[in-house]
Amino acid sequence: MGFSDRFVRTSVFRLQKEGWLDVEKMGRRSYYRISERGQNRFRRAENKIYLSEQPEWDGKWDLLLLDSADKDEKIRLKKEFSWLGFGQFNSGLMAAPSRTQSDIPALLGELNAAEHVIYFRADYPFNRSEKNLKELVFNAWSLPDISEHYHQFIDLFRPVALLLKEHAEHVISPELCFQLRLLLIHFYRRVVLKDPLLPDELLPTQWEGHIARHLCTNIYQRIDQGATQYVTEMCETTVGELPQPSSAYYRRFGGIIRDLVAA
Repeated sequence: MGFSDRFVRTSVFRLQKEGWLDVEKMGRRSYYRISERGQNRFRRAENKIYLSEQPEWDGKWDLLLLDSADKDEKIRLKKEFSWLGFGQFNSGLMAAPSRTQSDIPALLGELNAAEHVIYFRADYPFNRSEKNLKELVFNAWSLPDISEHYHQFIDLFRPVALLLKEHAEHVISPELCFQLRLLLIHFYRRVVLKDPLLPDELLPTQWEGHIARHLCTNIYQRIDQGATQYVTEMCETTVGELPQPSSAYYRRFGGIIRDLVAA
């Protein structure tokens, strides 16, 4: 990617000091892996980044009342819950459409928030207030800003998709596939991790997020095999070759090709 060895070593060292990476030294070599803390964060992020479609919604809401938290704790929790897709309805109340895959009590325990947050699950039986609800959602999650960021992603990567479509697969080197995949997910995650992934019922028509996800999926599918081959050839563990990707890896974006070229 054009970064010097020294720059990379300094960056990795800082990530290790901040607790994101664990290091194992063998002679003059240092082997790094994602720490347990990092794994927990990355697992939640991965679930958002590699979704193949918008989550289904049962019409219920998860509500978090933060009034019992002090000022500093409230700031921390609002930041954490915003990252998890909650919007701020007022100074002490955050909300998100319920999803069956979300274990809110477990998240509260993980964030050391169980003592400071009251958790409710609510129904929405009165559809005559739908217009007001959509206005509240529109403002609580800053949907215009998110839409604009998706639009910028689409403008940036649509030409890449067209170029990939024009070129035969053997023309694109594994190294170039790796570079493209790294940049693709880097720019896509910057938007999607701020997206609450609201159900279609609460989104504006022609939502840019749907277009961006479709574009990202198409490019990812096209370059993933070459990118994975490059990583396999260039990287190693303390005991030798990298293991094959896990089954969870192949479920990204609804399923990717498993026929990898052997290293």
